[in-house]
Amino acid sequence: MNILFVGEAVSGFGGIETVIQKVTHFLTDDTETRNRYTLYFLCRDDRMDKDWLAGKNAVYSHSGTRISFFRRLKHIYSLSHYIEKNNPDIVISFDAPSCLIAAKAIRSSKRNIRLISWIHYSLDHKKYAERVLEAGYHLAISSGIHQQLVNRGVPTNKISTIFNPVTPTEKVISRPNPSQPASFLYVGRIKFEGQKRLKDLLDTLARLEGDWVFHAVGDGSDLKICQAYAQQLGISQRIHWHGWQANPWEYIRTEIKTVSALLLTSSFEGFGMVLAEAMSYGIYCISSDCPSGPADIIKSGINGELYPPGEIEKLQSILQIITNHKPLPPVDTIKASISHFYDERYYQEIKKIILLISKH
Repeated sequence: MNILFVGEAVSGFGGIETVIQKVTHFLTDDTETRNRYTLYFLCRDDRMDKDWLAGKNAVYSHSGTRISFFRRLKHIYSLSHYIEKNNPDIVISFDAPSCLIAAKAIRSSKRNIRLISWIHYSLDHKKYAERVLEAGYHLAISSGIHQQLVNRGVPTNKISTIFNPVTPTEKVISRPNPSQPASFLYVGRIKFEGQKRLKDLLDTLARLEGDWVFHAVGDGSDLKICQAYAQQLGISQRIHWHGWQANPWEYIRTEIKTVSALLLTSSFEGFGMVLAEAMSYGIYCISSDCPSGPADIIKSGINGELYPPGEIEKLQSILQIITNHKPLPPVDTIKASISHFYDERYYQEIKKIILLISKH
């Protein structure tokens, strides 16, 4: 099967890039089905980081005009010609704006090709979300996104909820023993408010009694704001800012060494990939029950706990119990709880769905 993935330029450091790398790797390694793929990026300039695409079959369409209407026209024209020349069997758009461009390019090419959306963010929190409706079929990475599509009038038989793939590992990131401080972890972009709500996390930590430390792995535009706020709260001596790491989980395993729980205080997510990745190492996870994703991953008391977004008193209560070294579920139980997200099962499911859509 010849699959064309279409989307706007991405940073190279996010969850969508990880999933694209995995899915294209699965397609290449599939010995049962002869697959070809192309990643087609809609770029405004040539600044997109391409290091993560080493060895991948990628094409870049550039349109630098500042007027969005003419920029779209250029991308539609270029993509239409690419489709005419390369005859993909199916087109998968991984953001809402590219759904519109791909739909118009397919019509212009006069080809009968199925268009699938594969959105990696909450539709309720993004501009131009309605453009996803240009696709005839939809891959939802969470039950929340599934519901957001239904709310926009998409029939349920046109939506397949596939989640995101996680690579299983035999490695374990251990917990501190009762004589050591509780060790809390955050992995992701450093945003004080907005989506990631690190302000909520810092406010909660400042209320805890007992001995704890906090490790933040990641970088972002609000790093200095968060550091200054931690200083204002009087907790900066307990917080370690590790910066961006190319291989965060190996860094955590070898440098931080012990983690009591991973924390996610987001106001919204697409899936919450970091939760599943942490669980693959046996880490207990505490997350806001935000739209969308965490509720698909966390099973209360088995691999983590959810709290209502913004309710830091509830979050404080959960973290206080962990700070007091409450016994947590066994590592093997946490790892097994996400077996349905593991790579092989994921790929077999997405492969089956794409084949079915292509035959409709």
